[in-house]
Amino acid sequence: MRARPKALRAKRRYLLVRLLPPWRVVEQKALYLAVNEAVTSLFGDVGAAQAQPAVVFSAGEYAIIRCQRGYEDDLAVACATITAIGGKRLSIRTIAISGTIAALKNRLGRESGRFEPEKVHYGEKKVPAFRYGRHKVDVLQEDIKGESIVFLTDCESEEI
Repeated sequence: MRARPKALRAKRRYLLVRLLPPWRVVEQKALYLAVNEAVTSLFGDVGAAQAQPAVVFSAGEYAIIRCQRGYEDDLAVACATITAIGGKRLSIRTIAISGTIAALKNRLGRESGRFEPEKVHYGEKKVPAFRYGRHKVDVLQEDIKGESIVFLTDCESEEI
């Protein structure tokens, strides 16, 4: 069977998304299920069937999600509504939309790599901290209720 000519192929668009916080590790299948559930809850079964969302690539804190052309904005909105994946609090932010996976992978190469936490003294304990640029520092603090993120300002980050 011959391949279809380009004019008859289904047109697809690809979204490069970033998973926040960057230290959470999420399986590709769990990400697919969360995206599919978000699209279905916002646009119904018919809208999900028309958009055909699928996670085609996932590495570290970035993922590439495929959809039909014309539904990329709907998929970006659905991704923004995700607050947890597999019981872990997580959000998805759209970085770029393209017609090819190769263009997004090139852009992915230019984006910063996976964050590795540095151990800092915060209060009485040594805790992992993540620095973003020059001004923002997130400290991952564990207590009785679980993990929580402490966002520090310039004045507070000087103490670390």
